[in-house]
This record gives sequence, structure tokens and C-alpha cells, in this order.
Amino acid sequence: MVIVEAMSVREVDRKSSRRTRRDLDDEEEYNPTPAKRQSRSTAQLDSTDTSISRKRKHASEEDDQAPAKRRSVASAASETDDGDLEYSQVEADPQLKQIVDRPAECGIIEKVALKNFMCHSNLDVVLGPNATILNGKNGSGKSAILVAIVVGLGGAASATKRGQSLKNFVKEGCSAATITIKIKNRGDGAYNPEDYGDTVIVERRISIDGTGSYKIKNSTEKVMANTKDDLIRILDHFNIQVDNPVCVLQQDMSRSFMHSTSPKDKYKFFMQATQLDLMCRNYREILEYKEELAQQMKLKKDSMPGLQRDVTIKEQRFKDLERLDKLEQRKAQLECDMAWAQIKDLESILEETRAQVKDKEKRLPQYTKKLADCDTAIQKANQERDRLSADLEEIRREVQAATNANKEKDAQLRQRKHALQVAQAKKQQVKGKIRATEADRNQVITHIDETRQIATRDIEAESRQREAKLQRLRHELREVDDRLRTSSDFRQQLEHALRNHQEQKYNLKGDMTAAEQQVEQQQRRLEQLRSSVQNRVQVFGRGYADLVRKIDQAHQQRKFRQKPIGPVGLHVKLQDDKWALAVEACVSRGILSGFLIDNGEDKRLVQQLIRETRLDRPPTLILTKFQFNNYDVSRNKPNIPHPTVMDVLDIDNPVVFNALIDQRSIESHVLIHNADEARRFIWSRPQPAKCSSVYTGDGDVAYPDKRYISNRSKNVMCLQRNIQGEIEHVERDAQASKAALKQLTEERKRIDVQINDTNKELRNCRGKLSRDQDRQNRLQADVQELANFEEEAPPDIATLEEDVRNFDLKLEELRNDLQELEEQESEILPLLRQQQAEQEDVTRQNDSIASRGEKLKEVVNKADHDCVRAKQHREHYQRGMEGKVKEIDQLRERVTEQEADLKRKEGLILQAYPERSASRRSVKNLESELKQTERALREKERNQGNREEITAEYHEVSVRFKRLDADLKILDKLGDKLGKAMMSRQEQYKYIRAKLETRLKVYFLMFMSKRGYQGHFEFNHGGEILEMHVKVVDDAKLTKDTKTLSGGERSFAMVAFILALWDVMETPFRCLDEFDVFMDLVNRRIAMEMLLNAANTNRKRQFILLTPQDLSDWSNKDHVRILRMKDPVRNQPTLDSHLVPK
Repeated sequence: MVIVEAMSVREVDRKSSRRTRRDLDDEEEYNPTPAKRQSRSTAQLDSTDTSISRKRKHASEEDDQAPAKRRSVASAASETDDGDLEYSQVEADPQLKQIVDRPAECGIIEKVALKNFMCHSNLDVVLGPNATILNGKNGSGKSAILVAIVVGLGGAASATKRGQSLKNFVKEGCSAATITIKIKNRGDGAYNPEDYGDTVIVERRISIDGTGSYKIKNSTEKVMANTKDDLIRILDHFNIQVDNPVCVLQQDMSRSFMHSTSPKDKYKFFMQATQLDLMCRNYREILEYKEELAQQMKLKKDSMPGLQRDVTIKEQRFKDLERLDKLEQRKAQLECDMAWAQIKDLESILEETRAQVKDKEKRLPQYTKKLADCDTAIQKANQERDRLSADLEEIRREVQAATNANKEKDAQLRQRKHALQVAQAKKQQVKGKIRATEADRNQVITHIDETRQIATRDIEAESRQREAKLQRLRHELREVDDRLRTSSDFRQQLEHALRNHQEQKYNLKGDMTAAEQQVEQQQRRLEQLRSSVQNRVQVFGRGYADLVRKIDQAHQQRKFRQKPIGPVGLHVKLQDDKWALAVEACVSRGILSGFLIDNGEDKRLVQQLIRETRLDRPPTLILTKFQFNNYDVSRNKPNIPHPTVMDVLDIDNPVVFNALIDQRSIESHVLIHNADEARRFIWSRPQPAKCSSVYTGDGDVAYPDKRYISNRSKNVMCLQRNIQGEIEHVERDAQASKAALKQLTEERKRIDVQINDTNKELRNCRGKLSRDQDRQNRLQADVQELANFEEEAPPDIATLEEDVRNFDLKLEELRNDLQELEEQESEILPLLRQQQAEQEDVTRQNDSIASRGEKLKEVVNKADHDCVRAKQHREHYQRGMEGKVKEIDQLRERVTEQEADLKRKEGLILQAYPERSASRRSVKNLESELKQTERALREKERNQGNREEITAEYHEVSVRFKRLDADLKILDKLGDKLGKAMMSRQEQYKYIRAKLETRLKVYFLMFMSKRGYQGHFEFNHGGEILEMHVKVVDDAKLTKDTKTLSGGERSFAMVAFILALWDVMETPFRCLDEFDVFMDLVNRRIAMEMLLNAANTNRKRQFILLTPQDLSDWSNKDHVRILRMKDPVRNQPTLDSHLVPK
């Protein structure tokens, strides 16, 4: 029961530490305040305590359900003489043995599939439920499978010791790699079986650019999740620890561990395997958070008296606001007089609008008479247009009749032309057939003559000539082949040289771009420095002098409540120029070139001025309440011999001093010129109190969490005192940059010349290759033709003479057809000429009618134009009349609106001022006096304070005081709770460590006894040392150091150590790579037997072992699956799976 409870607590700590690691990774970028980190740590600690309680309750329930199992575990923890006691109890109980021998139902790996991963293109590995041995020579890809398990289950590339980036695992020549791992998900411990089924499939894809993605699928390969957090939840559920070096012992780690003799390394390995190191780190961080919480509480308590005094002062000012009543009464009277004066002005405007309405109504009858005259002119024009349109329509009918007659003539003419064209086309076809037939006949006759000549030639002489020609062609072909090989090699050399030149050119292009940008930046910097000689504001950037001038003008015009202060760098002076880079890196150039603003209204005005000014970059605007007394930061300043940023600055404005304290905490950043000394100082133990970071003379910064960030900028921008010296320095840098750019340009020209020369030679080489290839093809064809030549039999010319007679008959038929087509053409031509003459007469008649129609159309268009012009005149007068009517309607609406507005405003004024003012003063005169009164009132308020501001400040400081008091109470309770929780957690930690230490000693002794050895451990937790004591059979005394052991004995002891750690762990599977590399045959056999026996007695766990050694002695184990890798070759390695039959 004790051991079960201890392991449950350790499991909770492990899961909590994983969550803490993810939180700390996020904090590296966010870096929240210590109070927030403390609250989160306390919440995490409370959650962990709750989880521990639940685990203990669960462990108690398991005590009732499985007493046999509890007794066996407890016996293993207490018995030191007989390591097989637990196993004997299992053997004695058949029912318990059946349960123990049953394979694991969840958490083990069923299958690993790799695609384009490391040396594997496509590999599927099916693992056994208990013990699986991956066997193969070095380089066959065994370790790649373990790497795939770690990376596929979310492990980092650095954890595999095979690369620093995931892209290193993508097979060469491929764009991405995929790892698919199937995890068994059955039984009571299954993860969401209703969603995932019997298998959880984890798929991780890795791209060549280093990015990747996750897909978590169920047994039907449906995607259920795709984030790493989902994967971590699944791994936590199964207690899979791919980052635990004992769970997955990689090849390099295995070799170094087997060869290691350092007690500190063993202790570190023990802490990592049991996850106790993560618990220690968590506890240290929580203690640091607790210390920060105490410092915050002290600061808040120290600020309470001052804040209480501020509340008393604000309350007194709040009570002194009754002296401004007289001015406010005068202001109210003036507002009343001005309101009634505005009513009088509105009444005058209303009378003027009514007079305009009457004047425009008198002009409407003139537009009515003009409209009647336009209507008469439009009627006359329409009558004349109708008469002319009737005549034009009659001409159109005549034209249509003539057009119809002309269409019939056109159709007949087209038919005659078509018949003629058809006859001529057939005639040409017949002539072509005659020419083709005559050519075929002549060709056959020629063939007959050649055949008769061939029959009389000397066949034997021709055979000798062919043989001689064949030998000559083969000799020439061999010479061409030699030239082709030489030219091909030369072409490859040229192409390789061209690629090298192009790569050099590409690299030079990037260097030239960077050099050009550097020259441009240096030129801009020179301009700023030269302009800053006359005006120091210009050092902050182009346009800053104009912005400062506009702010001064606005202040003179009393537009600001408090004049903005800036640029901040104008009020900061260095005591020693050697700290310029460090101070700029700490304070930041954005703040040094920024402006301090007292209130939101002034900030909006400054933003408007910035938009009206051309600037290189807009300045930073910092909104802070102006306080003209320096903060007292003596309690926050670290007590060390080194200066802080605040110590090396002379700040002539208290507002600037307070802003730098608020924004950058310059009192807590330490300056140490030497980088090594800075790192030693900030990373020392204990860490310096109240020290946030350390800046070096070059602007580099070191943080207490052992982060070190280098400063990229090596030029001082805002704080230099010797501007002329800086100008000379930048000019020298600019000249050097220009010289470097010129050298790069000349180098690029030289490479361009080389590329052109290489391209020219490559073109010549390719041309020569093409010519030689053509010659080779021709020679091969000639050689093939001569080699395949066969003697021909004497030809038969009777068939050819029959073909000549057939051609003669066909020519006679074609000539008869040609004669018929010529007669048909001579009949069609006279009829066609007659129809063309008739068509021309009809066309002339149509042209005459169309001419008369065009003249009449011009007259009709003129009548249309007169009608349109009359209508336009009418529309003009109509629009004029409508415009007048609209103006009258608008004026009447305006009168109505003015009357309603007058009535509404008069009603509002009567509500505010029931009695009508008898004052006859104008609005302008009253407004002038009202402004003077308001100015006097503001002056009084400025001296005494604005009522709203005093009220707001009083309420604000009261709320701050109450909130601070409440925060102190909360922080006090939080500190007490955190302290009690930490005491409980530290006791639990010591309890767990002691139980794990006991179990490790028991199992180590048990496994060492398999070889007849004796051994035990001595822990020194204070010194972080784990001493391994081993006594072999032949020795009389106990060996104090493993250095005196032989290589095989040391490796055997380390295997026993690993097996003991495995029995302490609760992970579902364990992986071990090349554990036997330093063992002799005897120790290797015993170690392998121990590993396989451990797997056999622990069927609920999965064991994955990798070895290049011979395994013929272990092939008869029914619980062992041996997977043999093929010997490494250049092609894709494959896997031969051999499962030993049961």
C-alpha cells in the first residue's frame, strides 16, 4: 500500500511538472509580473495537492479490490534477500497468474509506420505486445525507429541526439516526412474508448523547412484532434514519457551511460528517470515566487503612510470648492442674456425668409405665358413633319419593291456562278488525276528498266564491297563513340563550373544587397549627425525639430494643460561615454526619442501634430501623471559594488526620472563592462537580490534565468556627447562599406565574365555533341542496314507490265471526262454574262430611287430638328417655372422649420430661463464678455484646482488606498497558504524519494544476483552522488568504484541498474538501444536473459530492444518478437519481420 501510494503521488508530480514546463516556455516571451506568477504557482500547487488526494483515495479503493497485488508489491519493497518473492506469489495463485500474464490492453505501441524519415522511404514495423528485438547491422536503420517513436510522440529533435532541428530527419531529396504510431487503447484504462475505439493513431508530419503538424485519429482513422496539447493529454493518460532517458534510452545515451563511471552522472540519471528533478525545479521556483511575494508586500506596506497622507490632502481640497460661486452666477446670467439674444436673431431671420417667398410668387405668371407660346410652335412643327414622313414612306415602298426584284436576279446569278465554279473545280480535279496517273505510269516503267538492269549485275562483287564498307563504318562508329564520351565528360565539367559560378553570383547578390543597405543606413545616420550639430533634436530622427517647434507653439497658445516633455533623451546625460550602448539597450531608443504626456487630451493634440509632421518614424507617447519630485527608490536599489543604469545618468527633469523608473526600472539593472564577469555575477548562487538583469559595455544583457541576449546594434544613436567624433567614425565606416561594395561589384563582374565564357564553351560543346550524336545515329543505321542485308531473288516484271496497261486504260477514261466538263463550261458562260447585264440595269434604277429618298430624308430631319428645338425651349421654361415653384416650396419649408426651430429653442430657453431678458446687447458682445468671465473662472480654478479634477482625484486616491489595503490582506493570506502547501509538498517529496530509493536498491540487488554478483547503492542527496557498490564472486572485498570492473562487468551492472529503474517506473513501454556493445559473450547472454525474463514476468509492459548481435539463441521464446533489418544498402532498406512461433 505504501509503494502504490508513493508512485501515485510521483505520477501526479510528473504530470504537474509537464504542465509547468509548458507554462515556463510561454513565460520566456510573456514574462508576467512576479505577483501574477506567484498566483499561478499557488493555483498550480493547490491543483497538485487536490490531485494527490484523489490519487490516495483511488489507491485506497484499489487496496480493497486487489489485495493480492498489494501484498506482492509490498513484499518486493521490504524483502532484500529473495528478489523472486513477488514472482513466486504470482506463480502460486493461478487466477492472479492468468491476470499478470495477459498482455497490456492500453498504452503500448502496436505499429510504427515511417515515410521518407531518415534512411527509410516507406517502412511499417509491427511490434509485439511484450518483448520486441530489432536486430540488424549498424547503418540498417534500427535507431531511426526509436527516433521516430520519440519525435512522433511529440519529443524535441535535441532529445534524440540525432539533430538540432526536425528538418534533419527528412530523407534527402524529399520535401516532407510522416511518422504514424498506433497505440493500443483497450480495457479499463482506455482513453475515451467511445470516441477513439481500440486504437489511438498519432500522425506527425515534418516539412523540410522545419515546420510540422499533428493528426490524432481513432481506430477508423477519423481525425479527432490536431494540437500538441491534445497529444500531451493522451500521453499523460497512458503515462508515456518519451522525454525520460530511461523510458527511451537512445544509442548515444546508451553508450555513454554504459561507459560512464561518475557517481554524479548516476545520480542525475536516477533523478531524471524518476522525474524527481522536475519536482525539485518546481519547488525552487515556487520558493522564489514566495520570496518575491514577500518583497511586494513589504513595498506595499511601506507605501501605505504616504498614500494615507495624500488622501487627507485631497479631502481638504475637496472641501474648499465653495469660493467660485459668484463667478459662476455671473456666468449663468450672461448665458441667459445670450440665449434670448439668439432668439431675437432667429425672429429677424424668419421675417427675411417670409419676404423672399412673397417676391418669388410675383414672378410665376411670366413663365406661364412662355409655355403657351412654345406649345403652339411644337404643334406646327409636328404637322409639317407628318406630311414629309408620308412622302418618305412612299419612296421606301418603291425601294423595297426594287430590292425584292433585285434579290431574285441575284439568286439566279449566284446559281449560274456556282454551276460554273463546280464545273471548273471538277475540271481541275480531272487534270490533277491525269498528271498523277501519268507520273505513276512513268515510275512503273522506270522501275521495270531498273529491274532489268539489276538482274544483270555481279552479286558476289557487291557482297565484298558491302563487307568492306561495313568494316569501315564500324571503325568510324568507334571513333565517334570515343569523341562522344570525351565531349560528354567535358560538358559535365562545364555544367558543374557554371553551377558553381551561378551559386557564387547568387551569394554575391545577397552580400551586395546587405552592403548597399548598410551604406544607405550609414548615409542617413551621417545626415542626422550633421544636422544635429546645429540642433541636437535632429539626432532623434528627421522631422523631430519641426515637431518640437510645433509643440512649443501650441504651448504658447495655451492649448496644453501640461506641456509635453521630450524627446526624453534631451533630458538624459551620460556621466561616462563607455556606458552609452548599455544605457540605450536598457532604456530603448523608442523611449529616448519619445515624449511624456500628462493627460489624454494633450495626447490627442500631440498625435494630431505628429500626423501633420513628416517623420522617419512616429515617436513613442508615454502617458504618465506629472510629478515634480523624484521617486525614492533607495529600498529597491540592489546593494552591490557595481553601478546601476540610474547611477551613470544625470537626469535634469524629475518627470523624466520618474518615467524611466516606471517604464524601465533603471534602478534594478546593473552595469558590468566585461561579459564574462557579468554572466558570473548574475548566474551566481545565491542570485543577487533586487537585480533584474546585467548589461555589458557592448549592450548585451544577461538574465538570472541564464538567458544571454547579444546587442545587434554597435552604434550609439541618442546619447553620444562627442557628435563630431561620431561623425568621423560613421564616415570611416561608410568609406569601408563603399570599398567593400565596390570590391563585391568587381567580383560580380568577374563572375559574369566567367559565366559568359562558360556558357559559350557549353554551347559549342553541346553543338559538337549534337553533331556527333547525329553522325553516330546515321552510322548505326548504316551498319544495321548492311549487317541485315539479304541477297534478293531475280525480280518478276510481268506484274509491273500489267500495271502499265491498267494506267493506260485509266488515262483514256480521265481524258473523256475532261472533254465533257469543257463542253459544260462553254454552255454556262454566255448565260452568265446575260444575267450580269440585267443585274446592272436593276442596280442603276435602285440608285435613282435611293437618291430621291435621301433628299427627302434631309427635309424630314430638318423638320424633326425644328420640333425638337421647340420642345427644348418649352422644357427650359418648364424647368424654370418648376425651379421657381421648388424655391418657393423650399422657402415655405424653411419658414416652417424656422418657426418650429424658434418655437423649440424658445421652449428650451423658457425651461432654463423663464423670464425673457430685457438686454438689447448683441450675441457677439455677450459672447465676448462670457469668454472673459469663463477665462477668469478658469484662472481661479487653475490656482485652486478644477472642481471635477479635485473630485476625481479625491475619489481616485480613496479607491487606491482601499484597494491597496485589500491587496495586502489577500497577499498575506496567499503567503500563508503557499507556505503551508510547500511544507506539505516537501514532506511528500522526501517520502517519495525514500520509497523510490528503497525499491531501486531491492531490484538492483535482485538483478545483480542473476550473475552471482552482489551490489547496492549509497545515496548522498546533499552532494547529489549515487555510489554503486559491486562485489563479484572472485573478489573478497566490495568494489568501491565501477572503474575497477571490466568492460563487460560494468555494462552488466549498468543493465541491472536500468532494469531496477524500469521496475520503479510505471511507463507502458521501455526502449533500449545497443545496450550490449561493451559486453563479452557471457555477460551479453546473461544480460539478454535478464531483460527477456523481466519482460516475461511483466507481461503488462512492452520492451523494445535494439542490438546488432546474433539472436539465434533467443528465437524460441514465445513472448519475444524478433524483427531483422536487412543489411544496409544505398537503396531503401526494408524490414523482414520474424515472429517466433509460440
